[in-house]
Amino acid sequence: MLHGGATAAISVSAMRFISLALAIFTSLTAAADNQNPTVSPDGSRIAFISDRDGTTDVYVMAADGSHQIRLTRTEEKEGKPIWSADGKAIRFTVPEKDSSRLYSVDLRGTRVAEIGKVPGRGVLISRDGKRVFYALGTWTEVQLMESDLDGANARQLTDGKSVVWSPRWSPNGKQIAFTGRDAESHMHIYLMNPDGSSLRQLTHFEVADGRAQSPAWSPDARWLAVQADTEKKTHIWIIDATTGAGRKLAAHEEALIDETPDWFPDGKRIAFTSNRSGKLEVWTMNVDGLKLRQLTGR
Repeated sequence: MLHGGATAAISVSAMRFISLALAIFTSLTAAADNQNPTVSPDGSRIAFISDRDGTTDVYVMAADGSHQIRLTRTEEKEGKPIWSADGKAIRFTVPEKDSSRLYSVDLRGTRVAEIGKVPGRGVLISRDGKRVFYALGTWTEVQLMESDLDGANARQLTDGKSVVWSPRWSPNGKQIAFTGRDAESHMHIYLMNPDGSSLRQLTHFEVADGRAQSPAWSPDARWLAVQADTEKKTHIWIIDATTGAGRKLAAHEEALIDETPDWFPDGKRIAFTSNRSGKLEVWTMNVDGLKLRQLTGR
């Protein structure tokens, strides 16, 4: 259940924080087959990350799982794919020590071009391709930065006193959602203005419901899909962006993982990663949690 002001004893170790931070900052690309789905602006395709051919690369497929195509072929670990606004290219990042290189690839994988570089990690490129988020500092004390693709015109959005993972601009540009940590070391979803002001905690999950992470905005900016992790299982939740009220989707009692949600542009379906079939694969479901469908690894 959800309620305001939930508190509990600290139960997450430093190693747990570090492992979760690594998972966020590398876009969860390690030790899995097909994951991190991102739906195209017209809803017809899904980009995702896969290591099915031995290295972590960017792939694209039709929204029904057909016509899966490998777009990149490198020894490096590509980060979460982000579609361009016109749907004609996919952007991704590659970490390089404490900096990150930014790339764009066309939908046939014939043209890969470096488009920028920033002095940080955990990079997210905006849909319009003009700005990026990146992180500075330690894994647990993060300064969230925003800049041009080449790192110019940078500005600091958070004070660096806590975690700031998986930041996401709202579709209307009015808010930023991210994974943060409260005073008792529990992870929740927070919202703030684009300039870093008016910070507020949105979720108040009880410990039994999990630690909230990986926010994804609905197309109308009214809702956030998030993942909530316990020690044994992970669920997708839908959260009201105004009130923080939430509902769990496709509930399960087994030790299963449903994570990294992304919305279809009509707001009726969600793509996500799940190990319901044994390994992490790309799935879809309706926003009511029904009509689950496995797209990769079938």
